[in-house]
Amino acid sequence: MIVVILRAIVLYVVVLCSLRIMGKGELGELQPFDLVVSLMIAELAAMPMEDLNSPMSHGLTAIATLVALQCLISFCSLKNNNFRRIICGNPSILIAHGKFNLKEMKRLRVNVNDILGQLRLKGYYSVEDVDYLIMETNGQMSVLASADCLSKECSRVPIAIVLDGKIMYENIDKYNLSKSKLEMEMKKQNLTLNNVIYGAVDENDNYLLYKKNS
Repeated sequence: MIVVILRAIVLYVVVLCSLRIMGKGELGELQPFDLVVSLMIAELAAMPMEDLNSPMSHGLTAIATLVALQCLISFCSLKNNNFRRIICGNPSILIAHGKFNLKEMKRLRVNVNDILGQLRLKGYYSVEDVDYLIMETNGQMSVLASADCLSKECSRVPIAIVLDGKIMYENIDKYNLSKSKLEMEMKKQNLTLNNVIYGAVDENDNYLLYKKNS
């Protein structure tokens, strides 16, 4: 029992020191490589505690190797942008000036519901309030508000009526919306359902339709 406690204390200190050596950036950003290294360090720290017959030096050596590799990768990424792009990738623009970037959405396997959820988490309730939505290399979303949104309080909560070319009849019935008005708006904009990736009705009863863009 004492051996287990001592091993746990030593490994805890080693893992804590390892994360401190890698720096605050790894803790805050968790780029793909950072996440892999953190998971591997946790696994390597658990092995000597589970197997008392395994020498602690093996686990400590492996952890030290990963920390050294992580520091080397971070240094190279800091000095060379091309190397950083290879390791971390590039940010992806999912919305630009009110248009959905379908090519990037398909590549990242992100759908309209995911994007709307992220906008709500950031405090934006309408695509009209957003100039750019960017997925950063660590998977988080950055939102740049439109000029109109910055000049007023963004409080609109649009009701979704079209998602990925399909009419959401439950919302139309629930909120007593007009399907004929939707059809008229699509006809006015020379759109068909297959051309609409997202449609909504704002608080002023305006029908907002977003065309699929490749």
